[in-house]
Amino acid sequence: MPGVLLAVVVTVAALLAPGAAAQPAERTRSAPAFTAVSTSWGGTCATASRGRVWCWGSNASGGLGPVDDDGKVPRPRRIEGRWSQFSNADGVSCGVRTRGRGYCWGRNELGQIARPITGYPVVEPQRVAGRWREIRTTGTTTCGIRTSGALLCWGWDNHEQAGGVDGVYALEPHLVGRGFVSVAPGLTSCGIKRDASGWCWGWGLYDQLANGNNTDTGDPQRIRGRWRTIDAGESSACGVRPSGRAACWGQNTNGQVRPGSPSDVAGISTLPGRWREVSTSAGASCGVTTRGRAACWGWDGVGTVGSGAPAQVVGIHRFPGRWVSVLTRADNTCGIRTDRRLWCWGSNEYGNVGNGSLEPRFTPHRLPGRWASVALAGTHTCGLQRDASVWCWGSGTAGELGYGRLDDRLTPVRAR
Repeated sequence: MPGVLLAVVVTVAALLAPGAAAQPAERTRSAPAFTAVSTSWGGTCATASRGRVWCWGSNASGGLGPVDDDGKVPRPRRIEGRWSQFSNADGVSCGVRTRGRGYCWGRNELGQIARPITGYPVVEPQRVAGRWREIRTTGTTTCGIRTSGALLCWGWDNHEQAGGVDGVYALEPHLVGRGFVSVAPGLTSCGIKRDASGWCWGWGLYDQLANGNNTDTGDPQRIRGRWRTIDAGESSACGVRPSGRAACWGQNTNGQVRPGSPSDVAGISTLPGRWREVSTSAGASCGVTTRGRAACWGWDGVGTVGSGAPAQVVGIHRFPGRWVSVLTRADNTCGIRTDRRLWCWGSNEYGNVGNGSLEPRFTPHRLPGRWASVALAGTHTCGLQRDASVWCWGSGTAGELGYGRLDDRLTPVRAR
């Protein structure tokens, strides 16, 4: 089954004053006061005030700028310029600078930076024509929304996730639809329009498009109802409506779509209660209700659900306490309670839980500190503490932990 394609996405609240010419540049030894952090396979990025972005980790493809001898950036490196929105994943960087100017650079063997395919990294930011609100990349497929609301995608289109073009590569932005306000590209891509209608397209083998056809299509398929958020996982998706009602659709082998009922589900399956957020990935789903109650359901073979013991199917498992957020990604789950304590659990294959072990963790483990947010990737985890510092743990062989060394750490280390 295809792996999870996760993108590092960093957003700044408002467009900022013009910065220097667009080119990735300098290194920094001191850590600024960060305001957000995101992770992808092999990489981490964080924002600070005034649209400044720092990244660290794998740079073999030039997504963080000029390629060093070993292609690794073990400490935060400043991405030159000021950004209203920035996205990095799997060797590709894209973002929007002042006045809506969009740029992409890095890997380009699939057309993911909207340029003719090259056999080498493109380390200088390449302007993407038009005025943009956001550009997001998975490292293989890239989608962006122009200020007009037009949604365009480019790059890998093997499941028509770039909108369906002749062949499997979209080498220039391809119009997918109009009137969009948000997009999340992936093997299954999803977006929300101004009227709160939800749409998905691309890989549809497990009915991730909620149309009952189980086939791929580049034509956006309407997801019945109105939506505030949609989170598309590996082979399923979940969303929350403006009313707080939530629903999931797609593969239900372990009851990740319909809790406790591991059977095929046609269309969308509504969850009980009202929800603030819901996420889904790798056979399990988690969420937080409008009353701050956290719950997970689905496959708990390696602790993703946190029910306390291995299980193939777990119905809705609720956690004590009040929660701000809970996020599940690639067999690991982390959540922050209202007291800003961070708890993690799951497969822990790379030390993602941060408890000093590599053994699966079937119940939540509390990490020291007070936390503002957390981000999970396939091999490492990073979080932003309330003092504006970023801490990471797990696999660090590409420098993705950001503390200057190329090794794994099973407990949090500070990126600086």
